[in-house]
Amino acid sequence: MNRPVRWLLMAGHVPPEGRGGGIVRYTVELARALHRRDDVELHLVTSPQAAGPLGELTGAGDRVVAVPAVPDPLLPLYERYLLGRTLGRRYDVVHGVKHLLPRGVAARTALTVHDMLLYDRPADFPPAKRHLLRRPYAASIRQADALVCVSAATLARLAHREPGSAARGTVVPLATGTRLLEAAPVSVEAVAGRPFALVVGDPSPRKNLGVVVSAWERVVRQRPDAVLVLVGPPAWGATSYGPHFPALVAAGSVVPLVGVDDGTLRWCYEHAAVVLAPSLAEGFGLPAVEALDLGAPLVTSLDPALVEVSGDAARHLPAGDVAAWAEAAVTHLDDRGAHPSSRRAPRTWDDVAAETVAAVTGGVSRR
Repeated sequence: MNRPVRWLLMAGHVPPEGRGGGIVRYTVELARALHRRDDVELHLVTSPQAAGPLGELTGAGDRVVAVPAVPDPLLPLYERYLLGRTLGRRYDVVHGVKHLLPRGVAARTALTVHDMLLYDRPADFPPAKRHLLRRPYAASIRQADALVCVSAATLARLAHREPGSAARGTVVPLATGTRLLEAAPVSVEAVAGRPFALVVGDPSPRKNLGVVVSAWERVVRQRPDAVLVLVGPPAWGATSYGPHFPALVAAGSVVPLVGVDDGTLRWCYEHAAVVLAPSLAEGFGLPAVEALDLGAPLVTSLDPALVEVSGDAARHLPAGDVAAWAEAAVTHLDDRGAHPSSRRAPRTWDDVAAETVAAVTGGVSRR
């Protein structure tokens, strides 16, 4: 009987508490699901601060490789150019989940491709990340034995930008987080009892919040009691809220919520009249899937990834059509509760892990 695959997952970007944006959530959920498998022995690369807390995900304290304490901007360079020297031949799979793989590792390599935004929208990133990360990202794509793409739309962008790499790509869609599905709802006092629409995501320009905020200026003319709730992480680069944002926030018609817990996010999904996903470019579009899994009505842009993950369960609008977004919001606010959405059986992270293992382990030698 073969022993389990020694699987090293790159988690140097995950903070000790294990919470953060989309790629942090992906890493933690995938780690938990891989650890539940009998055919995988999970190991992690972590920061020094996270080595203890995240070590619990592996089930054994000796399965963590802590990188040296280096400034955050230099961590990707260390992981790409120096980490491989310390890994030796201890692992069967080395899996990068945030743009990078260690160079020169003696293992089968896998890279999760969340999006191609460093190629398609470089101006959205801070200058240091834009200039220091793109070339190592491209080199990691070319190095990887297996490329795990989170959507067919992302695989298509990969084929366009790195044509020689697309044959190594496999689509493995994401799933709603276990903690979100299991969390007890926690109400938001600022909007409890008021009709509201919900947008989930950071305020970067590609998220297109300015169009929805401009649409909301029209919505409140017809529904002065309505609220637009914006849930997301702290801004990490350029932001774009549109010209109406300050006045609408001051009037209480827009309520930004930063860094909310899973219970609060679940309550928002379950009580929203509609979830709006106006993004210009997505690799997957997890908030769209979360909305559908929690029974919320959904309107998305025509972005290929958002259309892919939501299909005919959502309405799709041109990203820049302010009038159409306003009309859709008013329609759902007026119909709130009249036609409740039915929840679907959600995809699980065990599904994600199973498909990831199948995509990566072909030809792995278990020494």
